[in-house]
Amino acid sequence: MKKNNIKYSILIPTYNKCEYLKFTLETILENKNSNFEVIISNDYSTDDTENLLMSIKDERVKILKPPIKLTQAKNYEFLLNLANGEWVTILGDDDGILPNFFSTLDQLIEKYPKNEIFKFKRAIYYWENVSDMYGNRVVFYENLARKEKLKNSKINLFLSICGLKSAQDLPMIYTSGVIKNNLINRIKGKSKNFFFHSVIPDYYSMIALTLESKKYIFSETPIFWVGVSSKSTGRKRNIYFDKFKNHHKKISEININYNLGLSGEISKILHKLGLQSAYLFEAVLKHPYKNNFWINRFVRSLVYSSLICNYIELRKKPNRMKVKLKRGIFLKAILKEIKIHKLSHILIILFTLVFYFTKPLIGMVKKIYVYLEKISKNYFSKKKPMILVSNDRNKFKNFVEINRYLKIK
Repeated sequence: MKKNNIKYSILIPTYNKCEYLKFTLETILENKNSNFEVIISNDYSTDDTENLLMSIKDERVKILKPPIKLTQAKNYEFLLNLANGEWVTILGDDDGILPNFFSTLDQLIEKYPKNEIFKFKRAIYYWENVSDMYGNRVVFYENLARKEKLKNSKINLFLSICGLKSAQDLPMIYTSGVIKNNLINRIKGKSKNFFFHSVIPDYYSMIALTLESKKYIFSETPIFWVGVSSKSTGRKRNIYFDKFKNHHKKISEININYNLGLSGEISKILHKLGLQSAYLFEAVLKHPYKNNFWINRFVRSLVYSSLICNYIELRKKPNRMKVKLKRGIFLKAILKEIKIHKLSHILIILFTLVFYFTKPLIGMVKKIYVYLEKISKNYFSKKKPMILVSNDRNKFKNFVEINRYLKIK
């Protein structure tokens, strides 16, 4: 396959998820297109991943192993350097794509030829053994047949940092986002030839892309399966450890950014809780050419106010907490941050109250709007909403089977 024929690069970093990876690959390789490449970086898996990859006989697939074991973010960077396609996405090894992946992208790229970022609503598949956090849900797929929207990058980033919007609606280079390679290279050119500069690569990519762009296209037509498994990186805290860091410096054939650790400008305790505002703000702090607006006292006050609201919400769902942090320890960490950065207690209390009462109201309005929209489209629109929410694991054993089901529907 010639490089100039490659329109899409699908990059898959993998480590010990063979039982999911086989379905990930099946969702991609069942497509007959020849204008894409799949590049897999097997990060020294110790399960049956190697045998699975050796069994693949498809010229669209390239299988690699980095010179030495990498962290998640470093493996992402390793793969980005190898992408030949005009458009790039990084796909998790427990994720997948939907049957409309290539056709939807082709249509949108033709419709918006100047756009460099496409972001898609997520369809979610819950693998076995995640009921401790997510209950008995197996699949959530919702396509309300809405027209795609042109969104303002900075406004949506600001609202997400405040916790007033979900960060999952921001553009990212990971599952649910497709990015033009030229934009990736432009960001790297301004960032010491590295794309990633923070420990959580998907959230960092949100910051890198929104700070470098004015607008992006958001489509509520899902084209990705986000797989939630017991091995998902988001459930673990091993992203903070890099026991091979010293060895990386001795390897000359790989371009590695050694400065991926936490900035030290926000509490590790708050970051490890897994709160959206902490992840986003830490990524902002690590961004090499950010505007000072994003780190001023006002924004930092908004961040800590949002964290307080996030924590209050999490206490209602303790199983969703990555760290079981007692209220007193959390409060002590927040107060310490306020003191270090000389923030106003009164301002943070005020913002916290505003967020605490505003967020439920926003959520309620959104639910009412979606409900009314579903009713109106069912009766009056030619394009009908397609919704699949199920707890039936016997019927939907993996997202390959759901893809077949959706094709029929």
